[in-house]
Amino acid sequence: MRESVELVIRSVHLIAAIIWFGGVLFSTFIATPILQRSLSTQDLLAVHNRFQTWIRLMIHVLLTTGAMVFFIVAWNNGFFAQQSGSDFKTYMLTFIAKLAAFGVMALFWGLYSSLYRRHLEIAPPDSEAHHNQRPYINVWKWLTLVAGLIVFVLALLVKH
Repeated sequence: MRESVELVIRSVHLIAAIIWFGGVLFSTFIATPILQRSLSTQDLLAVHNRFQTWIRLMIHVLLTTGAMVFFIVAWNNGFFAQQSGSDFKTYMLTFIAKLAAFGVMALFWGLYSSLYRRHLEIAPPDSEAHHNQRPYINVWKWLTLVAGLIVFVLALLVKH
């Protein structure tokens, strides 16, 4: 029973990570460029707000299931009993680095999303202003992607 609960929690965590980071990649490289060509500013804002709801939900799921996975792994490996071992220190440092990178990624995504939404809100409804997105908005988008790759690498390190 314990193994099946752990498997479900890890699966939910993985699915949430795929939805979140995959959504960021999909939004960045596919959806936004295509939608900017064919939708008005108001429609783009509606799509962006709908996507933002899912992103916020996935962030909460990731944080909750990530904490659960952390305690399950620590408990199964006896890290709480022998807190002075080098394995525990390595695991903790890698986990903290992953959590920090995730926080930075979430911060970058929040900045990008807020700036992009603000850009769409102040643009006239039927203008082509959404095609001319300001460069400083795109910096946050790219930083989000880089931080996501760092989280992915640290997740692989935590697993081993």
